[in-house]
Amino acid sequence: MPEKLPEHLLATPRLILASASPRRRELLENLGVNFDVLVSDFDEGTLAHIVDPVEYVARAAESKAEAVAAQCRDGIVLGGDTDVVAPDGKILGKPTDLDDARRMLWSLSGKTHHVYSAITALLVVSGVIRQRGARLVTVGVRFRPLSERAIDLYLAASEYGDKAGGYGIQGRAMAFVDQLDGDLSAVIGLPLTALTDLLGEFGVSL
Repeated sequence: MPEKLPEHLLATPRLILASASPRRRELLENLGVNFDVLVSDFDEGTLAHIVDPVEYVARAAESKAEAVAAQCRDGIVLGGDTDVVAPDGKILGKPTDLDDARRMLWSLSGKTHHVYSAITALLVVSGVIRQRGARLVTVGVRFRPLSERAIDLYLAASEYGDKAGGYGIQGRAMAFVDQLDGDLSAVIGLPLTALTDLLGEFGVSL
């Protein structure tokens, strides 16, 4: 039986987003809730040995939340991670440079790849984690065949720099998508339907 949220948190639940991502902030704002942002200092490089994308995103989301929860006294800490997996099964992180982004886009051209988006919620009461919850969402994304000119024009817009897989589906790369099988918000970085269900387990109604 999940622990009930203390009365002072139930009245005005303090949500804490453990992320520096402006896209996750915008998505959470779309739910119409108040929240604070406390950026996690977790080093994702410590997970570089994990090759399974499901395990990777789940561990990354949990670790980010735990790092911020250690700094909090009360609230619900939300940690998230989203990764793009190429058709060959390789996890595509953020491109290191323009050429790396170009290679990523070519690897996705005309094929279906998958995006894994994980969220972890931690209820912190008096500095102690009292409840945990997590969700993981998988989305299939098929790109139409891309021309060299289309890729060049996209890269020239400089949207790729801080985005896994070298593209942002909420921007110009939307024109690359031929088919989407799943939750668009998960591809952007925070699966809102799954998050709403998860917070419901903590007694927070959105």
